[in-house]
Amino acid sequence: MRSEIKIPINNNFELYFDNWVNFKSKIQKQYDDRLITSIYYDSENFTTAKDNLAGISNRCKYRIRWYNDESKNFNYEIKIKKNNLGKKLFLKSDHSLLDFNLLFSNKNDFLKKKENEFFLNYFSYKNLIPKMNVSYLRSYFVYQKKIRITYDRKISYKLINKHSLKKNTMKDFMNVIEIKFEPENTSLALNLIQNSNFNPKRFSKYLRGLHLFGISNYL
Repeated sequence: MRSEIKIPINNNFELYFDNWVNFKSKIQKQYDDRLITSIYYDSENFTTAKDNLAGISNRCKYRIRWYNDESKNFNYEIKIKKNNLGKKLFLKSDHSLLDFNLLFSNKNDFLKKKENEFFLNYFSYKNLIPKMNVSYLRSYFVYQKKIRITYDRKISYKLINKHSLKKNTMKDFMNVIEIKFEPENTSLALNLIQNSNFNPKRFSKYLRGLHLFGISNYL
């Protein structure tokens, strides 16, 4: 399991991040930028969102994700949080994204395959439905080959709720830096943050989207 520190910043201060990356000679760009699209799943009454807001130490988040415009090559993902550490289970789909309503369901034949039962067991007793579509542009960096840094911007949210009468898409004025590392590299990560002008805070794109639509009280 790994640690993850998030730093939300107003997109008007994007230059701060650019200057920080340019100043730190040991921060190197790792990959080309990618557009990421995720669809988050939750119960009808937002159980996973409520667990996160309440600070439940052991919790999961469920989503599918694809990169750029390649929705036919999507991944199933479960983010598992235990206290301050987390890990991600992922499963590459072998089918096109035709109807995403039943993907996290016992009715999904792909997940009922024997080799995929480990994934299904994490939520087989839950009734999960799509709640939020989140898309953003991500840049990838690495520090001393030990600390992963991602920078997400142009974040937009689309509520998946046919009963909602509200505007269906929201664009965020916040960007977010995510710093990810193994526990043994904690001192190195904290030193990196201390030498910046950034203040770590809790940040969940899913909860942020719910907040912007007036469904939850968050950032």
